Amino acid sequence: MTLVFSLPPDVAVDGHPEGGNKAPVILIIGGGYSGAALTIRLLERLRGPLRIVIAEPRASLGRGQAYSTTETVQLMNGPAGNFSIHPNDATHLARWVEKNADIGLSARPEDANSRFIPRGVFGRYVEEELHLAIAKAADNVDVKHWQSQVVHLERQCRWQGIFARFADGRRLRADLVVLATGVFPLANDPALAPLLGDDRLATPWESQKLDRLSRLDNILIVGASLSMVDTVASLESRGFPGRYHVISRRGHLIEPVRVVGDPVEIIDPKQLPKSTRELLVLMIDARRKLLMEGRDWQVLPLSLRPFILPLWQSATTAERLRFARHLRSLWDVTVHRAAPPSFEAIQAARDADRFFARAARLVSATPMREQIEVVVRPRGKRQTETLLVDAIVDARGHQEHDWGRISAPLVQNLLRDGLVRRHETGFGIDATNEFAVISRQGVAHADIFAIGHPLRGVAWESSSLTELRFQAEVLADRIWAALSKIAISDQTSV
Repeated sequence: MTLVFSLPPDVAVDGHPEGGNKAPVILIIGGGYSGAALTIRLLERLRGPLRIVIAEPRASLGRGQAYSTTETVQLMNGPAGNFSIHPNDATHLARWVEKNADIGLSARPEDANSRFIPRGVFGRYVEEELHLAIAKAADNVDVKHWQSQVVHLERQCRWQGIFARFADGRRLRADLVVLATGVFPLANDPALAPLLGDDRLATPWESQKLDRLSRLDNILIVGASLSMVDTVASLESRGFPGRYHVISRRGHLIEPVRVVGDPVEIIDPKQLPKSTRELLVLMIDARRKLLMEGRDWQVLPLSLRPFILPLWQSATTAERLRFARHLRSLWDVTVHRAAPPSFEAIQAARDADRFFARAARLVSATPMREQIEVVVRPRGKRQTETLLVDAIVDARGHQEHDWGRISAPLVQNLLRDGLVRRHETGFGIDATNEFAVISRQGVAHADIFAIGHPLRGVAWESSSLTELRFQAEVLADRIWAALSKIAISDQTSV
């Protein structure tokens, strides 16, 4: 179904009304996967006159932080068959990969849906699909990429829309705003402060630094999840001959994705577990049963996935916090596993006695002339240990979900002005189950929505591509309804 707008309010771009243009404006803040997927869904549903402005500082749309990497061995953590951007065409990505032989994939299985493709390639796929959707859009639908950050949103009075101020000085009056901000980087680890600006401190996505690190002997990796896998895969592809020392708070080591067959019934949809303990007991019992039957435990995440959203949304705040405090790290390495080709690099290093992982916390890192003196505290022990390494990779990832800790001007201004409120779990912001953002006063906005990472407290798996694809579909329909109300309100005010 499509929607045609006839009497929306005037648009003010850069502070100047566009004479005669009565197209409503949708401002999407963030041009990564979430913003791109939502734009594609909107263009399928809406006809003009309509203006969509995507605010994204990067030159490319659809990539964001996650899919901008140029490291070809940093792979998606699931096969291509899982990640089509089109919910009604599951094999679309696999067919796109087949048609684009220039992307240089190696070790291709016969089934294209089973391929684990580089994240940078996936970013190219999303970008191309977005541009194709824009090219197919109706003539009176205008989509613009403003390569700048939104630093402030302000509502001046009812029915006049929301005014956005950009870092480059431009202003935009929008009828509807979507927060598709994606992930924010974690704050610097205080223990690593003495190494800031030092070439011996790197992240998994700094290719030039990884080139230098590949010639060293001992590297400390802080973090043991997917970013650690990216680090090892990238260094092994460069011929790194040395040893990896991996530490993480809990010591949970990620495993590769395995083919496990059909899901099993482990939860009664009519009697969902009401506590973290009850859910954990169910999982432990199910795992024991699977082991007795000779089946792989990795069928559990597959079996649990349909229940994640109802489980989270039916849980009390206390239970959500209990889950996040005690089970989050185990959950992350259980549900989000590594691409098998990437994990092979870890296994090769482990077989050669070059990979060592344990539960420990980084206490300090002191740069010396040739090496770095690192002090760690093993989990459960009071005494610290000291080791010398040649470099450190901060592989904790880009996963700061607590908006109270984020320094981005837009986030700070939204919280200060009360347009949003921090979610009670500390993950993202508060919103309705239909993704309408809730203000500090507890009122759901009719014209401010969110998608993806800002909704982690509302929908726990909002960082997964399958959930983002679902949210884009639902939110596009919700925006369709919201714009209908805006058009009707404008007509009655004329």
